[in-house]
Amino acid sequence: MINLLRAELFKLIKNKVFWTLTIIVTVVFALLHYLITIGWWKVSNSFVDSGLELFTSFALAITPFYFMLFLSTLAGFFVANDFMIGVVKLFVMGGHRRSHIFLAKLLIFALGSIILTVVCPLFVTFGGKLLFGFGEMTDPAAIGYFARSLGLFLLHLMGFVTLLILIALLVEDSGKTIIISIVLAVLISVADVMRPLPGFLETLYQYSIFHHLTDSFRVTMTHSDVIESLLVALCTILILVFCGNAVFQRKEVK
Repeated sequence: MINLLRAELFKLIKNKVFWTLTIIVTVVFALLHYLITIGWWKVSNSFVDSGLELFTSFALAITPFYFMLFLSTLAGFFVANDFMIGVVKLFVMGGHRRSHIFLAKLLIFALGSIILTVVCPLFVTFGGKLLFGFGEMTDPAAIGYFARSLGLFLLHLMGFVTLLILIALLVEDSGKTIIISIVLAVLISVADVMRPLPGFLETLYQYSIFHHLTDSFRVTMTHSDVIESLLVALCTILILVFCGNAVFQRKEVK
């Protein structure tokens, strides 16, 4: 398992698409952060309400449609592409257990996703503060709220990452993976705008990771809200990991 993790990490480090996406995410978010900080783009969100104006632009980074564009591309060229060029076949022929191959790929893909979705925006945010004095924290005590929200967000992001892995396993094609993922991101955005959804769909959406991804940053959350968010994230991860591993176990590797 350790050797598989090292191999997947080496592949991620050497992946040109990953580094291209890292540069693009950093540059795009830096531009958006600058426009929001100088007041050219007026926004109001939970970070402003909680006294953490420094993180105002971070609300864009946690928008599903925004980060789905990058993560779907990474999933296509880091996961699905391995089936097309025969990398997975080499791992299987090397005697590695399929469950270990799946978990190693999932963990390293999750690491890359966290770098693109969270690390790059935070790097820009703190870098802008240190170098140019961009942003303020009028209520430093609210940093606890940010830590709690970010922790919940990362759990739901892990569920999202597992879903992308499952899509990549099913289609085994980088282009199809990207297209399906972007269509899913559009549907999520439309569902959020149209809320409340009719009947059962509203309940289904309310207890999905898609809703809790952004709801994690709600300023006021009771203990029951936090527990509900944790249960939704953990149950989703477990179900999707089980499904992904089951699909991989039965897949004919060419």
